[in-house]
Amino acid sequence: MRRTAMVVGLVLIAGLAIVLAIGLRPFVDRDAAASRPVPLAESPLPAEQAATIQRYIEDEADPIDAFVALQGDRVLVAYGEVGTPMNLASARKSVVSLLFGIASDRGLIDLDRTLGELGIDERRTPLTDAEKQATVEHLLQSRSGIYLQSGAETVENRDGRPRRGQYAPGEHFFYNNWDFNVLGAILEQESGLSIGQALDAWLAVPLGMQDFNPGHVLYDKQGSDSDYRTYRIHMSARDLARLGALVAQDGMWNQTRIVSAEWIDRSTTAYSATGGPFYDGFGYSWWLNSALDAVLADGWGGQYMLVDRHRDLTLVTRRDTGNSIVGFLVFSGFGKQGHPADIQKLYQRLRQMPPHGGSTPPTPPAAAPPG
Repeated sequence: MRRTAMVVGLVLIAGLAIVLAIGLRPFVDRDAAASRPVPLAESPLPAEQAATIQRYIEDEADPIDAFVALQGDRVLVAYGEVGTPMNLASARKSVVSLLFGIASDRGLIDLDRTLGELGIDERRTPLTDAEKQATVEHLLQSRSGIYLQSGAETVENRDGRPRRGQYAPGEHFFYNNWDFNVLGAILEQESGLSIGQALDAWLAVPLGMQDFNPGHVLYDKQGSDSDYRTYRIHMSARDLARLGALVAQDGMWNQTRIVSAEWIDRSTTAYSATGGPFYDGFGYSWWLNSALDAVLADGWGGQYMLVDRHRDLTLVTRRDTGNSIVGFLVFSGFGKQGHPADIQKLYQRLRQMPPHGGSTPPTPPAAAPPG
């Protein structure tokens, strides 16, 4: 009896060790080397102005683990873990929108091609003939009219999903992870590159990203019977800010054309009115705020980017939602998420500050930000 109990105890201990090892295994190697890192130039705010930003982050804002503000491609102020790759959550969708712009510019992807022409279908729940008429552009706009379960969707997405066949492709906006996950598959199919490879070759290397590695893109099919996996992009605040600056500079970086200005204009045009408190429009996987005349990316947990194309300003706020199953569960259960109001308030403070150095003078806001 004693021997049996000892064996059972050892088995339980071994099982617990295995569970812990799996639960603590990092999602990504945060120390993996970037392909061709180049430090960002700096044009720091005067100490008093920088202190104003820091006080707001520490004393007034919901939790922010990293904050970066750029004027053009120069750092105005940085706070916290700006070099730590963190899960972008749904901000990944805006990043992939840029990849589609590059692919479109290179003639690799035609936005007018339909899902039927591209061979996109579902084995368990085949698409109808009407659903196969949705185009790549419809998916970028989240107007596909395809209302199927997908990975990484929220309760609001699941419960608010229209009935299947309720709307034709292009007829109705519904923020639908099925559209975004399928976009990832189309990009890989048509370019011949994984999302990580495309990000590295088309954006990370040309922009000198300091922390991104192709291994920072993961895939999973958890929570869904869909054939199309959720791709999860981990990226640091300062690397994400580079992408915002690329948008602010109409697709240019260091006097080199990365993506066409036509794509930047097209992708940041509102095709749907969303009526939300922080965003009132949606473009090609970008959120828009007409009161601020700003372009925004938004991800669960506190992953936010705001781009003011007219003033060449980019702001990024981030929350670390964990780099392991255990870390993610701890954040989900006990961590406080960031809030979209904070990046807008930080932006408003920057706009109200007097100009310094050679920067474009910030001007007072024409209207207070929603919320």
